Amino acid sequence: MNLTASALRNLIYLLICLSVVGPAIADNAKPGFSFDCENTPDKPCRKLVASDRNKPIKIESSSAAWSDHYRKVIVVSDNTNDLVEHQAAHYAIAWFSLEGDGADIEAYPLLSPKQAEDFRLFDLEGVTLDGDRLYAIGSLALHGKDPGRDRWERHQFVQMDLVETENGLGVTNLAHVASRWPNFRDWVLSKSGLEWTGEETRGRAEGVGINVEALSITDSSNLLIGFRGPLSAEGGALALEIELPDSVEEEPVLVKRHIIPPVDVPHILKGASKTLRAISKIPGQPGEYYVLLGPIGYEKEAIVLAHWNSEAGLLTKETQLPAGFVGEGVSPLSGDKLLVVDDLKGMILIATEH
Repeated sequence: MNLTASALRNLIYLLICLSVVGPAIADNAKPGFSFDCENTPDKPCRKLVASDRNKPIKIESSSAAWSDHYRKVIVVSDNTNDLVEHQAAHYAIAWFSLEGDGADIEAYPLLSPKQAEDFRLFDLEGVTLDGDRLYAIGSLALHGKDPGRDRWERHQFVQMDLVETENGLGVTNLAHVASRWPNFRDWVLSKSGLEWTGEETRGRAEGVGINVEALSITDSSNLLIGFRGPLSAEGGALALEIELPDSVEEEPVLVKRHIIPPVDVPHILKGASKTLRAISKIPGQPGEYYVLLGPIGYEKEAIVLAHWNSEAGLLTKETQLPAGFVGEGVSPLSGDKLLVVDDLKGMILIATEH
């Protein structure tokens, strides 16, 4: 085929356009999330470390919440026994700043040592903010391996208020969200409106038993409590939306029972990611949440970040986290950015939504 000079120029121009636009079209065809690290030697993720470097304190970040007011992240840690051993129980709830780009990020205790002694907190798994009001919840679970550790402090649902201090952030007004239910597992068993099976009430964590790992405020200032176990009767992850009364002397009320479907996309192993690890409301998008989904037990399958529409009950943008990154907390930041925290090594990554 013979081409004129003009036709040849047009063909070259078309090929150049395709080389520029083509990748963008391909990216847009697969919406999801990209990450600022890969948890590899070449592209490691940053790590949380305790500001008190004189003690072997490990931060196991089981949940996180961004405070837009203070421009800081609140994180809860579920390794309280280790913290107590090193006289560091006040690190059960901590805060850190995302400023800087160093490999280590210092986390500072939100509680004072006296507050930690007077109001003991164990096994916190979820945290969320409603303005300056902080809510945190324990697993409400029976210990996975040791019945001797089934202490009521693991079953707390608490609230407190953030305050600015000369050292950064602190809290005041620590209380149970319902004073007559300091053991909130009892409320879930008897007042949530659900009929739990004997297997679910007696089952251990990371099995068929009750195990809470997610907490989020809603658009109407209700609270969503998300379960890693048990699965719902429909086969998806269970989340209970509850309304808190104006007074801690009154009863919480169940508003709605939500089901988050399991991840079911070709590029992720079917059935691998079906229970909740984290949930967080997306500001300015009513009924929309970021969720982390994973296996119910200790299997090595993927942890998946996704966008959940609570009205339609649909998952979109399912994206697998980097290998070895055990995501158990997610929180929106500004713009299209969000934070994901790792439970085992205290790592963090910044995700960008596409």
